[in-house]
Amino acid sequence: MLSAIYDLPVGRGRALDTSGSRFASLLFGGWQINGIVIFQSGLPIELSASNTSGIFAARTQPNNNGRSGRNTGRVQDRLDAYFDTSVFTQPAAFTFGNLARFLPDVRNDRIRNWDLSLFKLFPVAEGATVQFRAEFFNAFNTPRFGNPNNSVTSPAFGVINSQANAPRQIQFALKFLF
Repeated sequence: MLSAIYDLPVGRGRALDTSGSRFASLLFGGWQINGIVIFQSGLPIELSASNTSGIFAARTQPNNNGRSGRNTGRVQDRLDAYFDTSVFTQPAAFTFGNLARFLPDVRNDRIRNWDLSLFKLFPVAEGATVQFRAEFFNAFNTPRFGNPNNSVTSPAFGVINSQANAPRQIQFALKFLF
């Protein structure tokens, strides 16, 4: 995660001083650019199977045939088969599956998010300022897909059918500071 705030150096008493022109100071001074950027890998995927152990276990792990279930490529190209489901099976009755709790090499979709904002300060009177705010959440409208179905017994096993984040949202506001 990275967060940044940058006051543009334009306006009265700044590097690009506009004190000679009240109009230029009002138009070009008092701007601020802000951003929050998040890049994060996805969490490991946890698979489940129907309880076949017969001992009141909360869950049973599926079996793995020894191959990796990892598929490669863009997530949007693998929504119907996020990972190779053919390598996982339901364990036989009264047995436990041989798979670890989490898959070692298959993860959920990663996070790539940019939140940006632009602020402008307008001095109204001494000690009072109006701030105009334009805020862009998920500014580049990057989708983050939901988790794939993780139940070996489901007909939708390995299918992603949801989005885990909100689409781009833009809001404008006026804030009175005193």
